[in-house]
Amino acid sequence: MIIIARLILLAVLLSLCIPLEQTAAAKAPELKLSDINQKEHEIKPPYDQPIILNFWASWCGPCKMEAPDLVKLAEKYKGQVKIYAVNMTNQDSEEGAYMFAKDYRFSFPVLLDKTGEASTMFRVAAVPTTFFVDENGEIVSVLTGYGGTELLEKRVRALIAH
Repeated sequence: MIIIARLILLAVLLSLCIPLEQTAAAKAPELKLSDINQKEHEIKPPYDQPIILNFWASWCGPCKMEAPDLVKLAEKYKGQVKIYAVNMTNQDSEEGAYMFAKDYRFSFPVLLDKTGEASTMFRVAAVPTTFFVDENGEIVSVLTGYGGTELLEKRVRALIAH
């Protein structure tokens, strides 16, 4: 019985590390969230450029692995795509979000989902979950879990080309 429980636990833990690449032909819900500096952001199409919405938490191991890649992508594709880091503050803390963003030197807006409403509207089941959204608000693809630098960049290039 203990062996079975350990195998189930191992399978669950491994599933959190394996990215799920999905495509989704749906419209992104409109968002109105404050950032870590109390500035309100209203995110609704049409956008001036494609956007990436990355849902994360400061306690999430894969989010910590992904954070440096997001910073590099934001720098590399500045002016071509806009990144928003949406902290699932209802499962985290504002202090944790602030320290994480500071430690990883996020140069993009860090939004606080204090009530969980944004993550519910986007049906986020695990962190990190990243939505790649075109200028018209169409969700081009979704990545659940950390997929590594190459997969993230591949998704960004496909979003820009969309």
